[in-house]
Parts: sequence; C-alpha cells; structure tokens
Amino acid sequence: MDYDNDSNGLGYGALGIALLAGAAAGAVTALLFAPQTGDRTREQIRHQANRAWDKVVASRERMNERVEELLDTIAIYSEELVQKGKDLNDRERQRLNDGIALARSELDRLRRKLSRLD
Repeated sequence: MDYDNDSNGLGYGALGIALLAGAAAGAVTALLFAPQTGDRTREQIRHQANRAWDKVVASRERMNERVEELLDTIAIYSEELVQKGKDLNDRERQRLNDGIALARSELDRLRRKLSRLD
C-alpha cells in the first residue's frame, strides 16, 4: 500500500497518528479495567497520554527535519540542472525548464504539506 500518495487521502503522518491513537485507546481501556484505585488509574492515563504526545511531537520533528533535508536537496539539484542547462540547445532547455517547474511545484506541495503539520 502506498501511504505517500495523496490520492488515497492517507499519508504517513495520518497513519502514524492513527496508530498512536489506537495504542492510546487500548492503553486507556486496559487501565480502566485494571483492579486498582481511581487515582492510580488516572495517574497512569495521564502518564500514557504524555508519553503518546511526546512520541507524536518527536515523530513530527523528525518528519519536519526529513522534509527540510529533501527540500534542500531538491534546491541543490535544481541549481545544478540550471547550470548544466545553459549548455543545452533550445529544445532540451525547454524540457529542462519543464522539469524544474515540476520540481518547484512538488517543492511547493511539500511545503504546504509541512505547514499543515505545524
């Protein structure tokens, strides 16, 4: 299954959040049926919720770092392509410009996707 494809409406971030939410729901259910005091159960629920939130934040930070690295790489390759493109004939230059436009479009899409994660 391709989780990076926006056409199915499910990305890696959504999958990660769904998995964490399921794990948290399971932990809460287990705690609610555990034979212990309500105070202890509520403390464990708070602890599990804090751990789950910390994992979500860490995952988001790693994802942001990776996307930034990818964006930097795309920018570097785009600059190199432009430099090499100066030596190409007009037809090849047009194909290169089309590729750069596509890369910039993808870069903008990734930036918008990243901004939605914030």
